[in-house]
Amino acid sequence: MLRLSLANRGHCSLGCGKRFPNLTFREDSPVIMRTLFRGNRRRLAPVALAATAFLAAGSLVACSDDDSDSGSNGDTKTVTDARGEVEIPADPQRVAAFDNRIFQVLEDWDIDLVSAPVTLIPDSITKYHDDTDIHDTGSHREPNLEELVAADPDLIITGYRYSSQYDDMKELLPDTPILDLSFDKDLESTDEDAPATQSTEDTLKDITSLIGEVFDKNDEAEDLISAFDEAKDRGKEAYNSDETVMGLVTSGGDINYAAPSTGRSVGPIFDMLGLTPSYDHEGSTNHQGDDISVEAIADSRPDWIIVLDRDAAISADEPEYHSAHELIADSEALKNVPAVQDDHIILLPNDFYITEDIEAYTEVLNSVADAFEAAK
Repeated sequence: MLRLSLANRGHCSLGCGKRFPNLTFREDSPVIMRTLFRGNRRRLAPVALAATAFLAAGSLVACSDDDSDSGSNGDTKTVTDARGEVEIPADPQRVAAFDNRIFQVLEDWDIDLVSAPVTLIPDSITKYHDDTDIHDTGSHREPNLEELVAADPDLIITGYRYSSQYDDMKELLPDTPILDLSFDKDLESTDEDAPATQSTEDTLKDITSLIGEVFDKNDEAEDLISAFDEAKDRGKEAYNSDETVMGLVTSGGDINYAAPSTGRSVGPIFDMLGLTPSYDHEGSTNHQGDDISVEAIADSRPDWIIVLDRDAAISADEPEYHSAHELIADSEALKNVPAVQDDHIILLPNDFYITEDIEAYTEVLNSVADAFEAAK
């Protein structure tokens, strides 16, 4: 029986020169055997004939640098992602999606998925948690891309947490079109903390427009963008620019700083609404926020606090979890802060850390507008 194996860091044993330097695969994996035999069947015809049993079982497909076997039939169309023009199926049937900023809209539009990082999708997006046929690639930190290969997608949509996997996906499935939604990233940079190349607002709108084009949902995409703009206008109109705002992230029981513009999740809201920061210091995009003392928060005396409770999305069920409101409102050092005294603490939705999509930001902007209007 024909047998294939890969070294720990991914070499094809047939001598085709294929390497997968960033992935570790199980030796003799049937998924890898399918991948290696994808494409040039004439070149490996004797091997394929010798492996008829495997072929019948669907365990082998093809190994080669011939990209002629596209894996998709029918019409195509050209769209533009963060890397340029990409030819995709006009009506994709086997979609793999990896950018957490699109799962809500894909569920809203009833788009089925064959592969996704299900473990990173909020429980509230039930469509994909209920679908046991989805090939779950798991966390972006240690993705199981064998599951992606096994899913045999005709379109891959990646970005955000999974953006670093683009090259490996392309290596594994060279004939499958990949859309990269990293509109705000410098794709030439290897620095994960490199500054964004455009605003979060523009990125969300670019993503929404592209996804609408992919699935022929242009009108629906425009409705989402219009709803976002309306919420933003409400917030700007309700805001009193004489009142200062502090952005915070709570994580692991700590209160951290979310800088205007750059701070994780909260920072972009300053730009969207033109908020006046009470504490305007440079910060990073770190998902846990930047170090700040409660004394520094107290000294800045914000009238409003907008806070991302990071742990609410990933560890709310753990015994040591403390909510953001509890950490801030119960802090002795912050008891004289105007925002705390007036209960002007605006919490982002519990799952915001793993959504951050246009609908989530629309909800937040409306919540902020509600709070500002109620305080007048």
